[in-house]
Formats: sequence, structure tokens, C-alpha cells
Amino acid sequence: MTIKAKICATAVAVLTVGVAHAQSGTQNFPSRPLRLIIPMGAGGATDIFIRTIVPKLSDLLGQQVVVDNRPGANGVIGDEMAVKAAPDGYTMMANSLAITINPGLYKLNYDITRDLQGLTRLGSIDLLMGIHPSIPAKTVGEFINHAKTNPGKLNYASFGIGSISHVAGEMFKQATSTQLVHVAYKTSPLAVQETIAGQTHLVIGGISYMLPQARSGRLRGIAISSLQRSVHAPDIPTAHESGLPNYDVNAWFGTWVPAAVPKPLLAKLYDAMSKTLNHPEVRPAIEKRGYKVGGESPDEFQKFVRGEVEKFGKVIKAAGIKPEG
Repeated sequence: MTIKAKICATAVAVLTVGVAHAQSGTQNFPSRPLRLIIPMGAGGATDIFIRTIVPKLSDLLGQQVVVDNRPGANGVIGDEMAVKAAPDGYTMMANSLAITINPGLYKLNYDITRDLQGLTRLGSIDLLMGIHPSIPAKTVGEFINHAKTNPGKLNYASFGIGSISHVAGEMFKQATSTQLVHVAYKTSPLAVQETIAGQTHLVIGGISYMLPQARSGRLRGIAISSLQRSVHAPDIPTAHESGLPNYDVNAWFGTWVPAAVPKPLLAKLYDAMSKTLNHPEVRPAIEKRGYKVGGESPDEFQKFVRGEVEKFGKVIKAAGIKPEG
């Protein structure tokens, strides 16, 4: 055998061994427990959602998935941990859409679309626009007209600076050229209660807790914030069909891994997550809480995340929103 032939044969052998080793690693993955970081405290919406699916996800992966709550800095601490984690597939991170709002509010040391790879959107929940019954309006159009007739005299409640209700309210203002005054509260229950009490005039929040208030007459539900009507309130029109083209915002949850996680491992994690979300023991539990089940592919979810970052970034810049403190 010539020297050239020996070199070629050696190269082929090394490549074959490398491929076999990679395939073996993928086949044996996971071989130990996995960590799922949640960048907020226990008991929140994301935490509750994750703990609903983790038992079945652990069963399907054949290894325990350990939830690791890492609250702080509006989720930034947990996000940074996920970015810096070894890209071996053993660390995942779950977060709400707050992860796509933060880039518009803070100077971050990472880029979520570059340093993290989206795994899938877990689920979402529609938002309901609720107004105090004293407002002489039954539709979005009538509310807009009333607000324009009374510039600066109407206000809207949010769950805090940079919260989804705040950003949704600013999106509404920008889309309608109305002069609503923002009033920030510390929690969603307080914002809703203050609107029911007439201290504020509009609040945009999750349909799961807003709809009962609308059905009881304590609030008037005038629109759903998504592009499609909610199955939980098919009689309430969307903002889109009420004269606000492409007004689309909802509360969603997703999962991510470090960007350098190999594609075969990413595919294996996604397969387990997708099967978990659609499992007959899990999906009904998710939908019972008012959520729409997600499950988009990693590529589809990554594209969606980029769109959310761009959308919210424009709203935050135009509104001049600054983080508290």
C-alpha cells in the first residue's frame, strides 16, 4: 500500500470511529438526570406549567428532570445560567415571553437568539381586554372613540413595568393613537381588582382569571388579544377583527437549550417534549388551565422568538419604557 493510500485509509478509519462515537453518544443520551432551569420562583405560572409536564417528560427521557428555580433580575440570572451551561443537552431552561421583552429593557451580556436555541413553545394563553362597566363602550371601536374624546383622562392598569400587560397596553396606545395613562401595580390580582373598583379603566390580562370577572359583569370584556377567537370565549371578538390589524399578543411559555447543543440531542429532547405535551395524561391538564398547547419544531420556535424580540423591542423603544430602579 502506498503512503498516500495509508493516509487515506487512516483518515477514513478515524472518521468512522468519530461518527460511531457520536452516534453512540446520541443513542445513550440521556444517561444521567437533566436540569431544567426556571428563572423565577416556585409557584408562578411558568413553574406550575413546568411541574405539570415534568413527570411525564422524565418518563419519556428515561431520566429524572430536576427543576431548578433561579429567580432574580427579572429572569436574567436564570437566562445567563442557561447560556453558560455546557452544551451537552443536560441543561434546559423554561421561561415566559418575558425573555423576549428583556432585551428591549436591559443591557444584557447575551443575545437570546444567538446564545440560546429554542426547543419549543410549550403553551400560550390568550389575553382579554377588560374595561370598567362605567365606561360607555361595548366594543374596541367605541372605547377608542371615548378615549380620544377624553385625552389623558383614561388610564390602564398593568402588573408592573415591562410586564406583558404593560407592553400590551402600550401596543394598544400606539395602534390607536390614544393617550391612556399607565398605572403600574405589583401583581396581576391587584391590577384587576383596582380596575373592578373603578380606580383604573382598562386592564389586559390572562383570560383564565379575566373571563370570570367579565362573565360576572364586574368587567366588560371587549376583545381577545390574539388573532383568533378563544375557544373559552367564542362570543368575544379579537382586537384584530375589531379594527386593530395584526394586534397580536399573548402570554406564552417556552423551553431553550444552549445554542451549541448538537442537533441530534436537540432532536431527541424535542421529540420527548412534543410527546409529553400531547400525551393523553398531560394535554388535558394543560388545557384545563386555559392554555393552548404548543409544540412547534425548534426551527419554527426560534423564528417565532426572533419575531417577538423585534416586536416588543419596537414597542418598548417607541414608548420609552425604562426598567424600575
